[in-house]
Amino acid sequence: MDELLLVRHAATLWSGRRYCGRSDQRLSDAGEAAAARLAAELGSSLPSNIRIVSSPLLRARQTAEAIASAVPGATLEIDERWSETDFGIAEGLTYEDLTGAAPALAARLARGDVCIDWPGGESAAALVARVEAAWRDLTEHRRPALVVSHGGPLRIAIALATNRAVTDVTVPEPGAVWRLPVISSSMTASVCDR
Repeated sequence: MDELLLVRHAATLWSGRRYCGRSDQRLSDAGEAAAARLAAELGSSLPSNIRIVSSPLLRARQTAEAIASAVPGATLEIDERWSETDFGIAEGLTYEDLTGAAPALAARLARGDVCIDWPGGESAAALVARVEAAWRDLTEHRRPALVVSHGGPLRIAIALATNRAVTDVTVPEPGAVWRLPVISSSMTASVCDR
């Protein structure tokens, strides 16, 4: 595979406002419009044999379906490993809510810590392991691919693709697209140092 596209799902009503991991939020009206624009922009440049892989969560599926509909012959696959992080006790909370419910966790997030073991949710190691496995499977195929996922898994995928630490990769905006050369499927990036 020469190139891999990574896409963060378009916006929901919770995007940038609440922790939205496993909550199955649908795209907002603005998110649906953004997904349609993205599909129109990408559709003409994507090869017809592209493999589109999506998180099973509705916001990612809606974005992936919009893109797939713009590319005749594209296949759409659902892969659980591209799901967003399970934020546990933070799910559905605003940052302000979290500062009251878990002040130590909120302080770590405010310092920019991205290697979090979410209380009642997913550990950083579990997230990294599943994204590494999904990445390995994806890069073993010799077929153009596009992944629609979420901020947490995409941050790790970008780190893997560019040999950077996950702490050096900024949080992707909704609807953002990365075109990454995939030279090999080796994973030498420092994903989450403890």
